Amino acid sequence: MRHPGRGDAARIIEPPPREVRAAEKVELLAEIRRAKKAVLVVNTKSRKGQELYATAKRLLEERGYDLTTSYPVRDPSRLPEIVEGLVARGEPLVIIGGGDGTISSIVDFLAYRNVALGLLPLGTANSFARGLNIPIEVAGAVDVIVAGKVADVDLGQLNGDLWANSASIGISAAIGRARPNRLKRLLGRVGYVIAAAPAFLHHKPFLCRLTHGDRTVEVEALDVLISNGPFHGGVLVAEGADVESRELVVRVIKGRSPLSLASAWLRIMLRRKEPPESLEVVRARELSIEAVPAQYVSIDGEVVTRTPITARIAPEALRVMVGMDFAERS
Repeated sequence: MRHPGRGDAARIIEPPPREVRAAEKVELLAEIRRAKKAVLVVNTKSRKGQELYATAKRLLEERGYDLTTSYPVRDPSRLPEIVEGLVARGEPLVIIGGGDGTISSIVDFLAYRNVALGLLPLGTANSFARGLNIPIEVAGAVDVIVAGKVADVDLGQLNGDLWANSASIGISAAIGRARPNRLKRLLGRVGYVIAAAPAFLHHKPFLCRLTHGDRTVEVEALDVLISNGPFHGGVLVAEGADVESRELVVRVIKGRSPLSLASAWLRIMLRRKEPPESLEVVRARELSIEAVPAQYVSIDGEVVTRTPITARIAPEALRVMVGMDFAERS
């Protein structure tokens, strides 16, 4: 579903001055509210996509929106092509229904364009939406699209590919390679747990070399999370990460055994503080990561490459509809 290195779409461009962006956002929001037109694209292979496509369409139309086009997409590999075409024809509001993987697969075509993303969280974890304070229920998400404002938020970039919420090396990538998609659709986040059990048992530590600026950190690692937002798998794991911070938060779980990894994730789930000796946290706008042996890397649940990688922030790259509580921070 991903298309890394999409030429111009993947280039990181520094955003225009703040006053220019502010004027553009005001004009874009005025146009959206005046025309009340949008296109709706739903990944019906996402966990709740098939079930809630008709509901989302009805709620938007009841709120007075003219859906010039609507796509119940059954083949997720078509999503980037569809969104690219919608942006090219100048649609001011593109509403996407799906999970984190769906959003990450199409943000390259929305980045640094004067188009707003309306987000319907219809996936399993919906971590990106949680970081934006967007309600997980479809009616609440529709309310945000209809009554909210346009905000500029950061994206991440990994080896030329833009992504929304997080990239990971280690156990999350191992679970992604197990392809738990059917379990996720049937059981939600419980599906992750089922898929994770054998991955935990066979997971081995690796040497992680993390370089940012003139500093290099070398640790024996079990898991590495590169966060643009604070949630991963629907769980709050990186409290310092924020889609408006203009930097990435890298969280390395150190250790040598699957027991250490299971213990660390249990503390995360219970919201207990991690002992300093078992955790390395780095904040950076750009960094490189090497691993020995080489490790698989996943972006928002989809395995896309192997180490070494370079990750960087794409500041204020995405225009998205957010609630008034979130917009007041911008």
